[in-house]
Amino acid sequence: MTAPTLRIGVLGCGAVACTEHLPALRSLRGAVVSAVADPDPAARARAAALAPGAAVHEDAGELLRRTDVDAAIVTAPPRLHAELAAAAARAGKHVYVEKPLTVGEAEAERLVADLARAGVTAAVGFNRRAHPAYVRARELLDAGCIGEVRFVRTAFCEPLDTVSAPPWKRRRADGGGVLLDLASHHFDLVRWLLRDEVRVVHASLRPGWSDEDEALVELATDGGVDVQSLFSFRAAHADAIELFGEAGRLRVDRHRGALVLHRRRRARYGVRRAWLAVARNELVRHARRGDPSFRLSLAAFASRATGAPAETASLEDGLRSLQAVLAAQRAAR
Repeated sequence: MTAPTLRIGVLGCGAVACTEHLPALRSLRGAVVSAVADPDPAARARAAALAPGAAVHEDAGELLRRTDVDAAIVTAPPRLHAELAAAAARAGKHVYVEKPLTVGEAEAERLVADLARAGVTAAVGFNRRAHPAYVRARELLDAGCIGEVRFVRTAFCEPLDTVSAPPWKRRRADGGGVLLDLASHHFDLVRWLLRDEVRVVHASLRPGWSDEDEALVELATDGGVDVQSLFSFRAAHADAIELFGEAGRLRVDRHRGALVLHRRRRARYGVRRAWLAVARNELVRHARRGDPSFRLSLAAFASRATGAPAETASLEDGLRSLQAVLAAQRAAR
């Protein structure tokens, strides 16, 4: 029996949609991009070239009224996420909304409730959860490879070209700044990797080109794990999480395609590097080909939307990450 084809509409055709989402969707079996929408004619032209045969709309409402669209991928600026995701659900479309879920807690809570009532499949674009390195890291942690985790250190730095960066990235109210743009990923990953909730202990922010060019955040989990995180629009590229446990340490570095485990020596002083079932060269191949997590995350959503079992980040996960971001902003003030 042939699996059903999910017909997808993309709402918002900016940089990440054109560099990641549309190429990933084009490679998926069982999914086809039926339509794209964006108010910017240049963005529509780029998207049309990446999705041959898709209908092109200026207005999102026109796309959502189409009967040949089963699901909507919301990749517009974050201040529009709640409005577009709710409209898609009212139109009976399944919804995949990019992170952050929204820019405000009240509208995020309303969106979670609205989509639950609509009865559609809904997911948040925490695509790092689907990355092979993070998936394997979670398996190792669940197996107790480093014992009880005591401390976590993370860094996520994306230097911006301030000439070409979209204006919304400058303004916190529009979804910009490092906390909503970058920290939302790591706050979710810490929750997901440790299967625990987080609370913000301390935060400091440094404005510059944007309202939040850099941030240092200290968190603690309900289970008693301390977390320190650095986020920056200025520092050189970095995206890594290192976990320190009673029996060793585990580091995931997305840019290097590296997953490194060190274990305590039983009879001698120090630690030793441990062999992992996921070969390092396999992860390096993923890194050289580009981040596979967008394709894998969208594939999981498409599977769920067509009735097959698959794990995706829920809207509640999006709400929890947003609450941590907002708590960090309050702590910094």
